[in-house]
Amino acid sequence: MSTFLRRRIFIRRLAAYVPAFRSIGWAVWLVAFAAGSVCAQSWSRQRDPALFYLTGGDRALASFAAHHDQISTLAPQAFALTSWGALRGGIAPRWLDLAHANHVRLMPLVINDNFSSWVATRMLRSPAACDRAIGALLATARRDGLAGWQLDFEGLPDWDRARLTHFVREAARALHHRGLALSVAVAARTDNLHTDSYIHFTGVYDYHALARYADFLTVMAYPESGRHHPGPLASYPWVAQVLSFILQSVPPNKISLGIPDYQSDWGYHRVRIHFWRRVGHRLRRFWRWAWRLIGFSGRVRTQPGDLHWDPKLRSAYRVYGHGLHRHVVWVEDRRSLEAKLDLVSIYHLRGYSIWRLGLEDASIWTILPRFKPVPAVVEDVDSSASAAPLLPRLRHQTAH
Repeated sequence: MSTFLRRRIFIRRLAAYVPAFRSIGWAVWLVAFAAGSVCAQSWSRQRDPALFYLTGGDRALASFAAHHDQISTLAPQAFALTSWGALRGGIAPRWLDLAHANHVRLMPLVINDNFSSWVATRMLRSPAACDRAIGALLATARRDGLAGWQLDFEGLPDWDRARLTHFVREAARALHHRGLALSVAVAARTDNLHTDSYIHFTGVYDYHALARYADFLTVMAYPESGRHHPGPLASYPWVAQVLSFILQSVPPNKISLGIPDYQSDWGYHRVRIHFWRRVGHRLRRFWRWAWRLIGFSGRVRTQPGDLHWDPKLRSAYRVYGHGLHRHVVWVEDRRSLEAKLDLVSIYHLRGYSIWRLGLEDASIWTILPRFKPVPAVVEDVDSSASAAPLLPRLRHQTAH
């Protein structure tokens, strides 16, 4: 917006001093504004098609070194905002150097400290704390050469919805004025029913309003299941339902699909709940003590079996163990990622955001597109870039 504003001010001043230009000044400004808008939109839509989250580690480092040309944006979970608006944390120097050397944009996550709802609510209710937080985001982005930030405030009640939206609006204005981007990570929901999950977790996100101010939203379409309801992390039907709901209020070019690339073993939690209900807490503790006494550790030593595929859920799973020690492990592998990339193409979304680098199945890199390196800071946008597609349309073949 600052570029367009400067153009408008320049043309107005020129028209004031050149009477002959006054009659065509507005026409020229409209043409320039339209051309700039098209270029800016094209540039914005192509900046973050493949975002990967990062928490560090040697495996993540090895994955990045081998596949940095398939990552357009790196989002380290390295910063947190306190209740008084102070910004804590930092990106490891080696990751800063690697990202800049390979022309991969950095858009770190900034969370509410310890994902505490009290911290977030306290900060959002204080105008001084919000101003302090925005100032810290601007200063850190300039110091580290960041492309922008992704706000990941979680665990807030739905009555903080207006405050969160206001903070995003003010932060977006300040960041956009400096040429920086702001995205928001939002929890997935499939309706607006006032359930416990809506009131205490998902209802705080006003999809329409947040998308209006932020550059894009990453909808965290995971986890679908939990220890109380074991199942896949992100089945195809559920993710499609999540996207259908959010697309009612957000345009597709402002949605990045959050995709998990890890696995979850629900067996222990399921056995734990089943055992609790059968014999009670005290008897369970007694048996644990008895097993330790006679030398049994209780650890499942059965070798995991081969992966199975659920064609309806489009999720892979592995079953191992017997009896009370039977485990079901749901795995996000290449086939399940292909199914979600199909949804990205079907709904014409902005791109995808994968949690997280270093946990992925090594074979997923064979199906992910490669991207031409782009400088982290771009002043002028090549008009030819608008002809490039947002995301190459992938023709997937179902693996059996």
